[in-house]
Amino acid sequence: MTEDQSYAFGDSMLADQLLALLAQVFEPTSAAFIRHAGPESVKYAIDLGCGPGYATRMLADAFPSASVIGLDISNHFIRSARSREHATTQFYLHDVTGNPPPGPPADLMYSRYLLTHISDPTVVVSRWLDFLSRDGRLLIEENQSIDTDNPVFVEYLDILTRMLAGQSNKLYLGPTVEEFVNSAGLNCLVDQVTPVSVSDRDTATMFRMNIESWQHNPFILDNYSQRDVLSMMSALDSIRRADEVFSSITFNVRQFALGRS
Repeated sequence: MTEDQSYAFGDSMLADQLLALLAQVFEPTSAAFIRHAGPESVKYAIDLGCGPGYATRMLADAFPSASVIGLDISNHFIRSARSREHATTQFYLHDVTGNPPPGPPADLMYSRYLLTHISDPTVVVSRWLDFLSRDGRLLIEENQSIDTDNPVFVEYLDILTRMLAGQSNKLYLGPTVEEFVNSAGLNCLVDQVTPVSVSDRDTATMFRMNIESWQHNPFILDNYSQRDVLSMMSALDSIRRADEVFSSITFNVRQFALGRS
């Protein structure tokens, strides 16, 4: 992202906690996707929009002999990531939508839930492909859809969808990437949708932290009263504190592996 763009959830200690939980929830399916779709030999890998570095560590675990770097525009996230730096990982402050990344052409570039925060995602994807090695792969994970009949979750997702649209962003980027891949004739090696069932408790916790981080967003202030926001937080808190652990929500994750044409 450029400096005039930002994560919907901000870049604070609260965002660190949110991304830690997101990593915990989605790492099993993300790690399986990386093992399945990544190239056989990886010497240099890049985590695009690395945040506090959780996915960077996942890449390092998947490819222990590779050098892995994480790139992000947020000073806060880079400092946080460096505090847990691994022997084979390094982190750099870098705008992944603009200049070429540091180092040689990458054997693997990985992006999870980053494009939804970028206003021109297809332009950025084209640029990333130019930074791959000859047999390198760009792996992308974005939401295809989210299925739930929980009225609190439905209301939250509607608010988030509208807020992102006001910023020229989309919550469901899977169809957009698919359309671009097909229209541009890109070298698509893997295209699949993986359903991820998440407990209502974890979902409510993630959504609650999100609301807390963007409750002062201009769109929220213009369209919702403080009472509306507090009511949503209270409803999510009730779900988080429920004794019974169950799931009424499925995140359908669109996973792409792209190679150079």
